[in-house]
Amino acid sequence: MVRHLSAAAIGLYLLILPVAATAQSVSVEAARDHADAIIASSRGAAFLTNVTDSTLPRVRHGPSGMVCEFPGADARDNIRVFDRSGLDIGCGSWRGSTFVTLFATRYDEVYTPEEVMESAIRALRNGAPDARPVDRNFSITTLPGQPQPLLAVFDMSLSGQPVRSLILVRHIGEWSFKARGTGPSTDDTVVEVSSMALARALPREAGSD
Repeated sequence: MVRHLSAAAIGLYLLILPVAATAQSVSVEAARDHADAIIASSRGAAFLTNVTDSTLPRVRHGPSGMVCEFPGADARDNIRVFDRSGLDIGCGSWRGSTFVTLFATRYDEVYTPEEVMESAIRALRNGAPDARPVDRNFSITTLPGQPQPLLAVFDMSLSGQPVRSLILVRHIGEWSFKARGTGPSTDDTVVEVSSMALARALPREAGSD
């Protein structure tokens, strides 16, 4: 069984039904200030670097190379460092009406992407017993040269309202990267938005162009 799984912490984010965030028009300075504020509240500043160079707030996790983006510059944007070593983090942000949480974890043991996905699905079902798998083809967004991640999609209820929630898993070297996206059940862009967030966050792989 996968131990110390970041996906288990997802339940904390599912306590609130997603509410669309309105993109804010900000300056580069304001974007950097927003990223600084997220880092300051993360309790893991030693592992995080503000790499904002435009109006899009961006924070890099040094150990994994994952870059968290916060396009809405929303007050609910966050980064959580789950252990003192900095080897297990999550960052959450709004992408329109979809809330996306990205995870980077370096486990003590070696697990396959399939094992991590199975554990993440168990965590989702524990938090949402009514979750129903959606058996259909979805378009997964990747950047050039990136393999497709594993994907699992579910329909379920949060706060009495129907939502669509998904899990994406990619492994690069010793790191496991996951994404969890949750949005309206009628919104077919939840997979596209969440997979693009993961694709942009992943570190550059050795040998890639």
